[in-house]
Amino acid sequence: MPKRVKSWNAAQVLKMNEETFMVEVLDMIKFSPDNGESDMSIALMKAKLDAIEEALQLRLHTKQGQ
Repeated sequence: MPKRVKSWNAAQVLKMNEETFMVEVLDMIKFSPDNGESDMSIALMKAKLDAIEEALQLRLHTKQGQ
């Protein structure tokens, strides 16, 4: 499976706010299981993605409350 790699130059990083950066990172995360993956690995992937989503939501709500 090919890996997605993205890099940003200094000017792009300076223009980004935290929310934009998180969206860019989420675009890089694998969300779909491969055909060869077991039910256990799919459940583990879902648990990790749920934890990431919860952490991002908490961070965004904290940031918006400041």
